[in-house]
Amino acid sequence: MLKYAIGEVPHDQSTLTVTKDYKTRRVVDFFYERKSLQSIVVLDGEKAIGLVMRDKIFFQLGTRFGFNLYMDRCITKVMDHQPLIVDYYTPMIEVSQLTMQRSQEKIYDEVIITKDGNYFSTVSIKNLLLQVSEQRILEAKNANPLTGLPGNLTINKEIIKRIETNDSFSVLYIDLDNFKAYNDTYGYQKGDDLINYTAQVLKNISYSRDHESFVGHVGGDDFIVITKPKFDVLLSKAIIIAFEEQLRAFFKPKDFNRGYIYTTNRQKEFAKIPITSLSIAIISNEHLNITNYLEIGDRASEIKKAVKKMKGSNYLKDRRDV
Repeated sequence: MLKYAIGEVPHDQSTLTVTKDYKTRRVVDFFYERKSLQSIVVLDGEKAIGLVMRDKIFFQLGTRFGFNLYMDRCITKVMDHQPLIVDYYTPMIEVSQLTMQRSQEKIYDEVIITKDGNYFSTVSIKNLLLQVSEQRILEAKNANPLTGLPGNLTINKEIIKRIETNDSFSVLYIDLDNFKAYNDTYGYQKGDDLINYTAQVLKNISYSRDHESFVGHVGGDDFIVITKPKFDVLLSKAIIIAFEEQLRAFFKPKDFNRGYIYTTNRQKEFAKIPITSLSIAIISNEHLNITNYLEIGDRASEIKKAVKKMKGSNYLKDRRDV
């Protein structure tokens, strides 16, 4: 699933903030004055230190001694000192999981968002869950029907998002060499099995090494992995090793052992076609200013041509800085 930031979820426009020295009586007045107000964030300077929910404070003040005990004391005496506070760029799906892990009495409390360590806004659970649901529907529509991985629309959005947020990232363009020959020889079902196997390898390796990585299926035998530059070569090596571990299972012993399939090539001539391997082209903005996702595709095409000339499974990283 795409890791859209919690900061992109529609904010609760009605939320107010007060400083830590506010009296409880004044905070209660805010709730009476604004019937739609559900929460108030307590700040120490620009830092969020607590949360007051409408239902919680009214319940607390409605207890036997609550009114007399708290009304003229600072709001810090009745606020929640441990609300859920997350950074603007935390993936919304991760935040939704955190909300569900809270105790039952806090399950519907709003989430406080910070940016650069300072208070930014709040998000209601309703808006959060609606956004997650909409995102799941959108991604399901765009997912590749064979592998279930995000398709081109989602891939492009993910790359654009990383460019716009000035993230350092690397894109691994991965495709299966000589897949057409395999498909023609072994049939479409076996071809689909090999595609699914490749997708599983990419997910297993990428997510285990970099939990913030993104894996997509461009189509056919073409895939993409987006990761941090420090992981790109490591992932490429690990992907190739994992891919080749079970590759034998997809071939007849005689084909695998001799290292080629005897079949027709693209010129309709019988030829010895090497068994399927992986080619990985790595494009990174580590030392290159990439402003458009189309630039990545253009560079990747050049690198793929070079890596495909190598024998067997290989990777090649574009190290040009212009």
